[in-house]
Amino acid sequence: MIFFKFIRLRTWWFKLPPFLVLIYLYFIKVNIEDFRREIYLILFLLAGLIIGAIFASLVNNFYDQEDDLMAGKENIMISMRKSQQLIALVITILFGISYSFFLLTNTYALVFYWLGWVCFYLYSCKQFRLKEKAYFGIIFDGLGSQFFPTLFIFAFLFGDTIIKSLAFVISGSIWMLFAFGMRSLIIHQYNDYENDIKAGVSTFVTSTSELGRSGFQTFVLLIEILSFMIFNWTIDWNIFVLPIGIYVVLLIGLNVIFKIKYYFFIPNQNQKSRSLFFDFYCTILPFTLLGLLALKNNENYLLLIVSVLLFNVPTMFNAINFFKIRPR
Repeated sequence: MIFFKFIRLRTWWFKLPPFLVLIYLYFIKVNIEDFRREIYLILFLLAGLIIGAIFASLVNNFYDQEDDLMAGKENIMISMRKSQQLIALVITILFGISYSFFLLTNTYALVFYWLGWVCFYLYSCKQFRLKEKAYFGIIFDGLGSQFFPTLFIFAFLFGDTIIKSLAFVISGSIWMLFAFGMRSLIIHQYNDYENDIKAGVSTFVTSTSELGRSGFQTFVLLIEILSFMIFNWTIDWNIFVLPIGIYVVLLIGLNVIFKIKYYFFIPNQNQKSRSLFFDFYCTILPFTLLGLLALKNNENYLLLIVSVLLFNVPTMFNAINFFKIRPR
């Protein structure tokens, strides 16, 4: 649908499941076993994230029109009148303001929510254009898309008791920042390298030396792994044994059967390849967490089914296209 292309749904939908992981692990930490009673809370938090993601997509498209036109990239805003573009942005901002009225009793949640929006604006707008400032672009995109939204979720869930769970909150926020913010954007920039060169866009990948990129990428990966390990430790590492085991088997199976190669930052050219850990973070971990919790409480199967339909079914169709397997 045109609307889905307009809000660039495919660029951020796959980033929602890790936020669900945060919410599920919060429920586990505070011993909430009946997720069905929390479905409205989950939907409320997802709604806030989606509104923010739509704003990030629109403001990025708004300021990227000239570059996308030069690179031949799809940008629906190019075909719209300026007044229509501004109306779309204003409507999204009004949705964000309306959503904020539900956060007025939680100052931290309100501040963290809007800090994400500010980062998106600074990242895209012509006055600052941090997306073309190499390291600043990587950092601010991660802050806007992952770090502050994660803090918003935790601030909303924990409320006044957030101080008692700082190790859990900080390690989870840093993991999201380095995995889905910084590493994900670096991978995206490698995929967009030719388009960025064609449009004359300066990014971390196009403007830094190979030595500089290598050192920074190593730092990003190490912090991602370390923060995730600490995050596991703050809950109960035993619950991660099964999903990790499933992922290891999947890695071996895909490599042996389909000759899939794996990478951390730079996609392998001219062959099928997957970025390491992302399938685990986005698909296996949320699915297995819900599966384990459904075994403890049968009523959680409802949420498991909804999660599969919203996230795992699209993943399945993407996998069919990826492997070029046609369903019989």
